Amino acid sequence: MSRTTDLDPSAGPGQRSLTGQAFRGMSWSFLGAMGQAVLQFVAIAVLSRLVTVQEFGTAAAATVVTGLAVMLSQLGIGAAVVQARRLERDDISSAFVLASALGFVLAAVLIALAPLIGPLVGLSADASYLQLLSIVLVLGAMSVVAQGLLQRQLRFRALALVDLLSYAIGYLGTAVTLAVAGFGAASLIWGQIVQAAVAAVVSYALVRHEVRPRRPSAMLASARRLLGFGSAYSVAQLGNWTANNGDNLVVASLLGPAPLGIYARAYQLLVQPANLIGSVADKVLFPTMSRIQDDHARLSRAYVTANSLIAMLTMPAGVLLFVLAPEVVAILLGPGWEAVVLPLQIFAVVLLPRTAYKISGSLTRATGAVVGGALRQWIYAGLVVVGCAVGSRWGINGVAVGASLAIVLHTAIMLKFSARIQRGLVARVLVAYAKSLPLALVVAAACWPLASWLRGTTPAALVGLATVAAGVSAAALTLLLTRRFFGEEIALLRRGRRG
Repeated sequence: MSRTTDLDPSAGPGQRSLTGQAFRGMSWSFLGAMGQAVLQFVAIAVLSRLVTVQEFGTAAAATVVTGLAVMLSQLGIGAAVVQARRLERDDISSAFVLASALGFVLAAVLIALAPLIGPLVGLSADASYLQLLSIVLVLGAMSVVAQGLLQRQLRFRALALVDLLSYAIGYLGTAVTLAVAGFGAASLIWGQIVQAAVAAVVSYALVRHEVRPRRPSAMLASARRLLGFGSAYSVAQLGNWTANNGDNLVVASLLGPAPLGIYARAYQLLVQPANLIGSVADKVLFPTMSRIQDDHARLSRAYVTANSLIAMLTMPAGVLLFVLAPEVVAILLGPGWEAVVLPLQIFAVVLLPRTAYKISGSLTRATGAVVGGALRQWIYAGLVVVGCAVGSRWGINGVAVGASLAIVLHTAIMLKFSARIQRGLVARVLVAYAKSLPLALVVAAACWPLASWLRGTTPAALVGLATVAAGVSAAALTLLLTRRFFGEEIALLRRGRRG
């Protein structure tokens, strides 16, 4: 693969550039994420009627702890596999052995410390949820190399298959079945365990990489090379985990499990569209940008274009989510979850920055600037904890405001850090955002009056369908009329389709 190809729409038509591969990867990742989002919405709708708010809060508290343990157990090995300029068979087997060993060690530590850690997040000392979730640490560690290889090889259709099968068979099938049987919070825990098991089996079956340990000298050399990137990446991930879970920790410790159940549901409804767009883009851009990591001109073009495409999608989507928050909660969660509406609307306002900072993260990792990225992740974590702690005086709505302000500041910080690759990058990204502002304004003008008029006399599902149809139509017409401002984005999509 030539290192002269990238996401640049101006690349020559005769080349098999990364544009086509990235576009196809984005398409498969988007389809996979769409399928998983549908399954997740089904899970939310069904489980919210089978599991109580308190039980949701309990499972969320346990997941906060194991999320940290999973991240620590993988030590950035998957990202190191993707980013490495060269990767040999010894590196792959060494990475698998190292990741698996760390997974087993941390699982044992979590089992031993569970009675001490549980009460810190609102769990009783004798609860077994953390011990059960330690299984996820081992399974996740054993699959991280296979999934890293799939991403490195740009096999996004296979990654989409892993995600869909693991969620459909693992989490959804298991959690719903056990919830119907009356297992409560344990049904959500076992859903995560089976999901991790299916992901580990399917991802390895698709790659079948080397797993046999090499001689100690070879393993040590591989570990040094991989962990030089991976350890710094893990520090960044630890900061990211603290930032993503700092609000949950504040709610659990200061407000309790029931408010955490409400808050976690609001945040999860934000994360669905953010993941659908931002995480899909990150999954594709990280390996793609890694291939052109030394060409800053092409990197900057790819970065600006990706941000512009993100803004085109998230600005109108954020407006729709804000307007239809009451209907989204009523349809997906049902009675008893009305307190989710206002924090969901607060989060909808920051859908663009919540999605866009993932693009800056892709660029940071692809260029190996993980130390600078780690520092900024920890600044983000501090902003989240302080903002949410102050906001907790006003309940979960105040926490949502504090978390949202932290998201906006972090996005600005990461944008400034990304500008190190080329002068003027911040201004170019802000112009890209401004181009999509008319889309958001037109969608707001079309949807807000319509939803207000229909609400109260029309079923929630019909309000949602009519408002979404009006918003999509308004956005499409506006995009058609302003298409001359999106020449690079349209050229990228056309070239990607030919790819």
